[in-house]
Amino acid sequence: MRKLCAASLLALGLGACGGDGNDVTPTIIVGGGVHDPGIDGEVNVYVIDEDTDAPLTGATVRVGTIEGTTDATGLFTAASEDLVGRQDLVVKATNYAASVWLGVDGANVTVPMTKATTTNPADVPQAELGGTITGWDTLPAPATGHANVAIVMYSQSREIGDDDGNDLPPPAMNSNVCIRGPQPAPCNWRINARAGTIAVAAAIADYDSKNTPTEADDTITINNFAIKQPITVVDGANQTGLTLDLLAGGSTTTASVNFGTPPATYTEVAGIVGVDLGSTGVLRLAQVSPTMNTVTVPSLSAISSATGYELLAFSQEDVTDGTAGQSIVIRRAITSPSSIAAGAWLAAPTGLASDRMTVSLVPSAEAIVNIVEIDTKPTTGQGNRAMSIIMLGGASNTITLPVDFAPLPSGPLTVRANAFDAPEFDPRNFEVETLIDSIERLAGESIVLN
Repeated sequence: MRKLCAASLLALGLGACGGDGNDVTPTIIVGGGVHDPGIDGEVNVYVIDEDTDAPLTGATVRVGTIEGTTDATGLFTAASEDLVGRQDLVVKATNYAASVWLGVDGANVTVPMTKATTTNPADVPQAELGGTITGWDTLPAPATGHANVAIVMYSQSREIGDDDGNDLPPPAMNSNVCIRGPQPAPCNWRINARAGTIAVAAAIADYDSKNTPTEADDTITINNFAIKQPITVVDGANQTGLTLDLLAGGSTTTASVNFGTPPATYTEVAGIVGVDLGSTGVLRLAQVSPTMNTVTVPSLSAISSATGYELLAFSQEDVTDGTAGQSIVIRRAITSPSSIAAGAWLAAPTGLASDRMTVSLVPSAEAIVNIVEIDTKPTTGQGNRAMSIIMLGGASNTITLPVDFAPLPSGPLTVRANAFDAPEFDPRNFEVETLIDSIERLAGESIVLN
């Protein structure tokens, strides 16, 4: 799943505010966001790179009908007596997707821009890590037809996506997997991990081939874990000799997941149970499904810095053309592994249609944030972002695209309408990271324009 870009997560839902003489000092919001609610004659717009927070000089900004370019600090200030109440804002910059905010309601705005081209995994700050697992060679020999398996992983950030370092492939195929059959064999694992302070862990499991030549009936049953933390990863600085320590006996428990009732047409359902380690990230350890909804996980007391369990639950349509509707539930701070529940799922926007000049949809009524993202659609591989449209409070269900200001590329396009539910989010005074951390549900529906 593509990264939930910062610009695509900003949607506001309160009534217009103006006429209060809101003349404020320009202030950049780290990571992006909106401050100083109410617009009365002036809007300060900073434009930054969403990945680095670096200011973008020379970006073109339109606030209402006022246009200008950002200075060396990334700032453009729109000032007019006509700027009262909510305003529509569009930003474009070379090599970045256009960003459209409909109904902005703050005098200080920082727009984080998404690069137009898809991030290459090799460009994500990362390093190769390698090591072993203490006691691997002395594990009891597996039964006939079985094997001991260790699957090594690193803690992920809370963002869900594929271009932020959460899903880096290992240096070589299966280099993150150790297998031991009847005879002892060393475990020399290697992974690529995101830069930052992380944990590295291994799920230790029993692999049962069922003594059949087919893999369809094979099972993997987790029975323990090994971990090392914290590890500081510096971009390009590879590390070797890292040792993961097996958890002591009695350090695991059984997690049980209730998937509730996903949207009726979203028949493909699965989930991942993880352990939240605070600033070190989330160890997303074990996959579950409605038919196999129990799994072994570490006890929270067995891992220092563990603050609770996390559930990522996914449901989607059985569609293979790239337009599958999807709904995702994120539950955090769960303290009881025996009562992990997805709860209510979010319905995606409906009625999505576009003629390249407009986009129409019925927003999800339960969502606080509704967003449209337009990507190119290549014949192979992943498309690139062309435009993000954030539907703020007061926006209609038909959006007139600013193609006079930021034309869409020719060729096939994928249009995706996304909905986000973040109950604790204050839409008139927020930072992007606060919004990301508060998201509990999201859902989306797509169409293709040829």
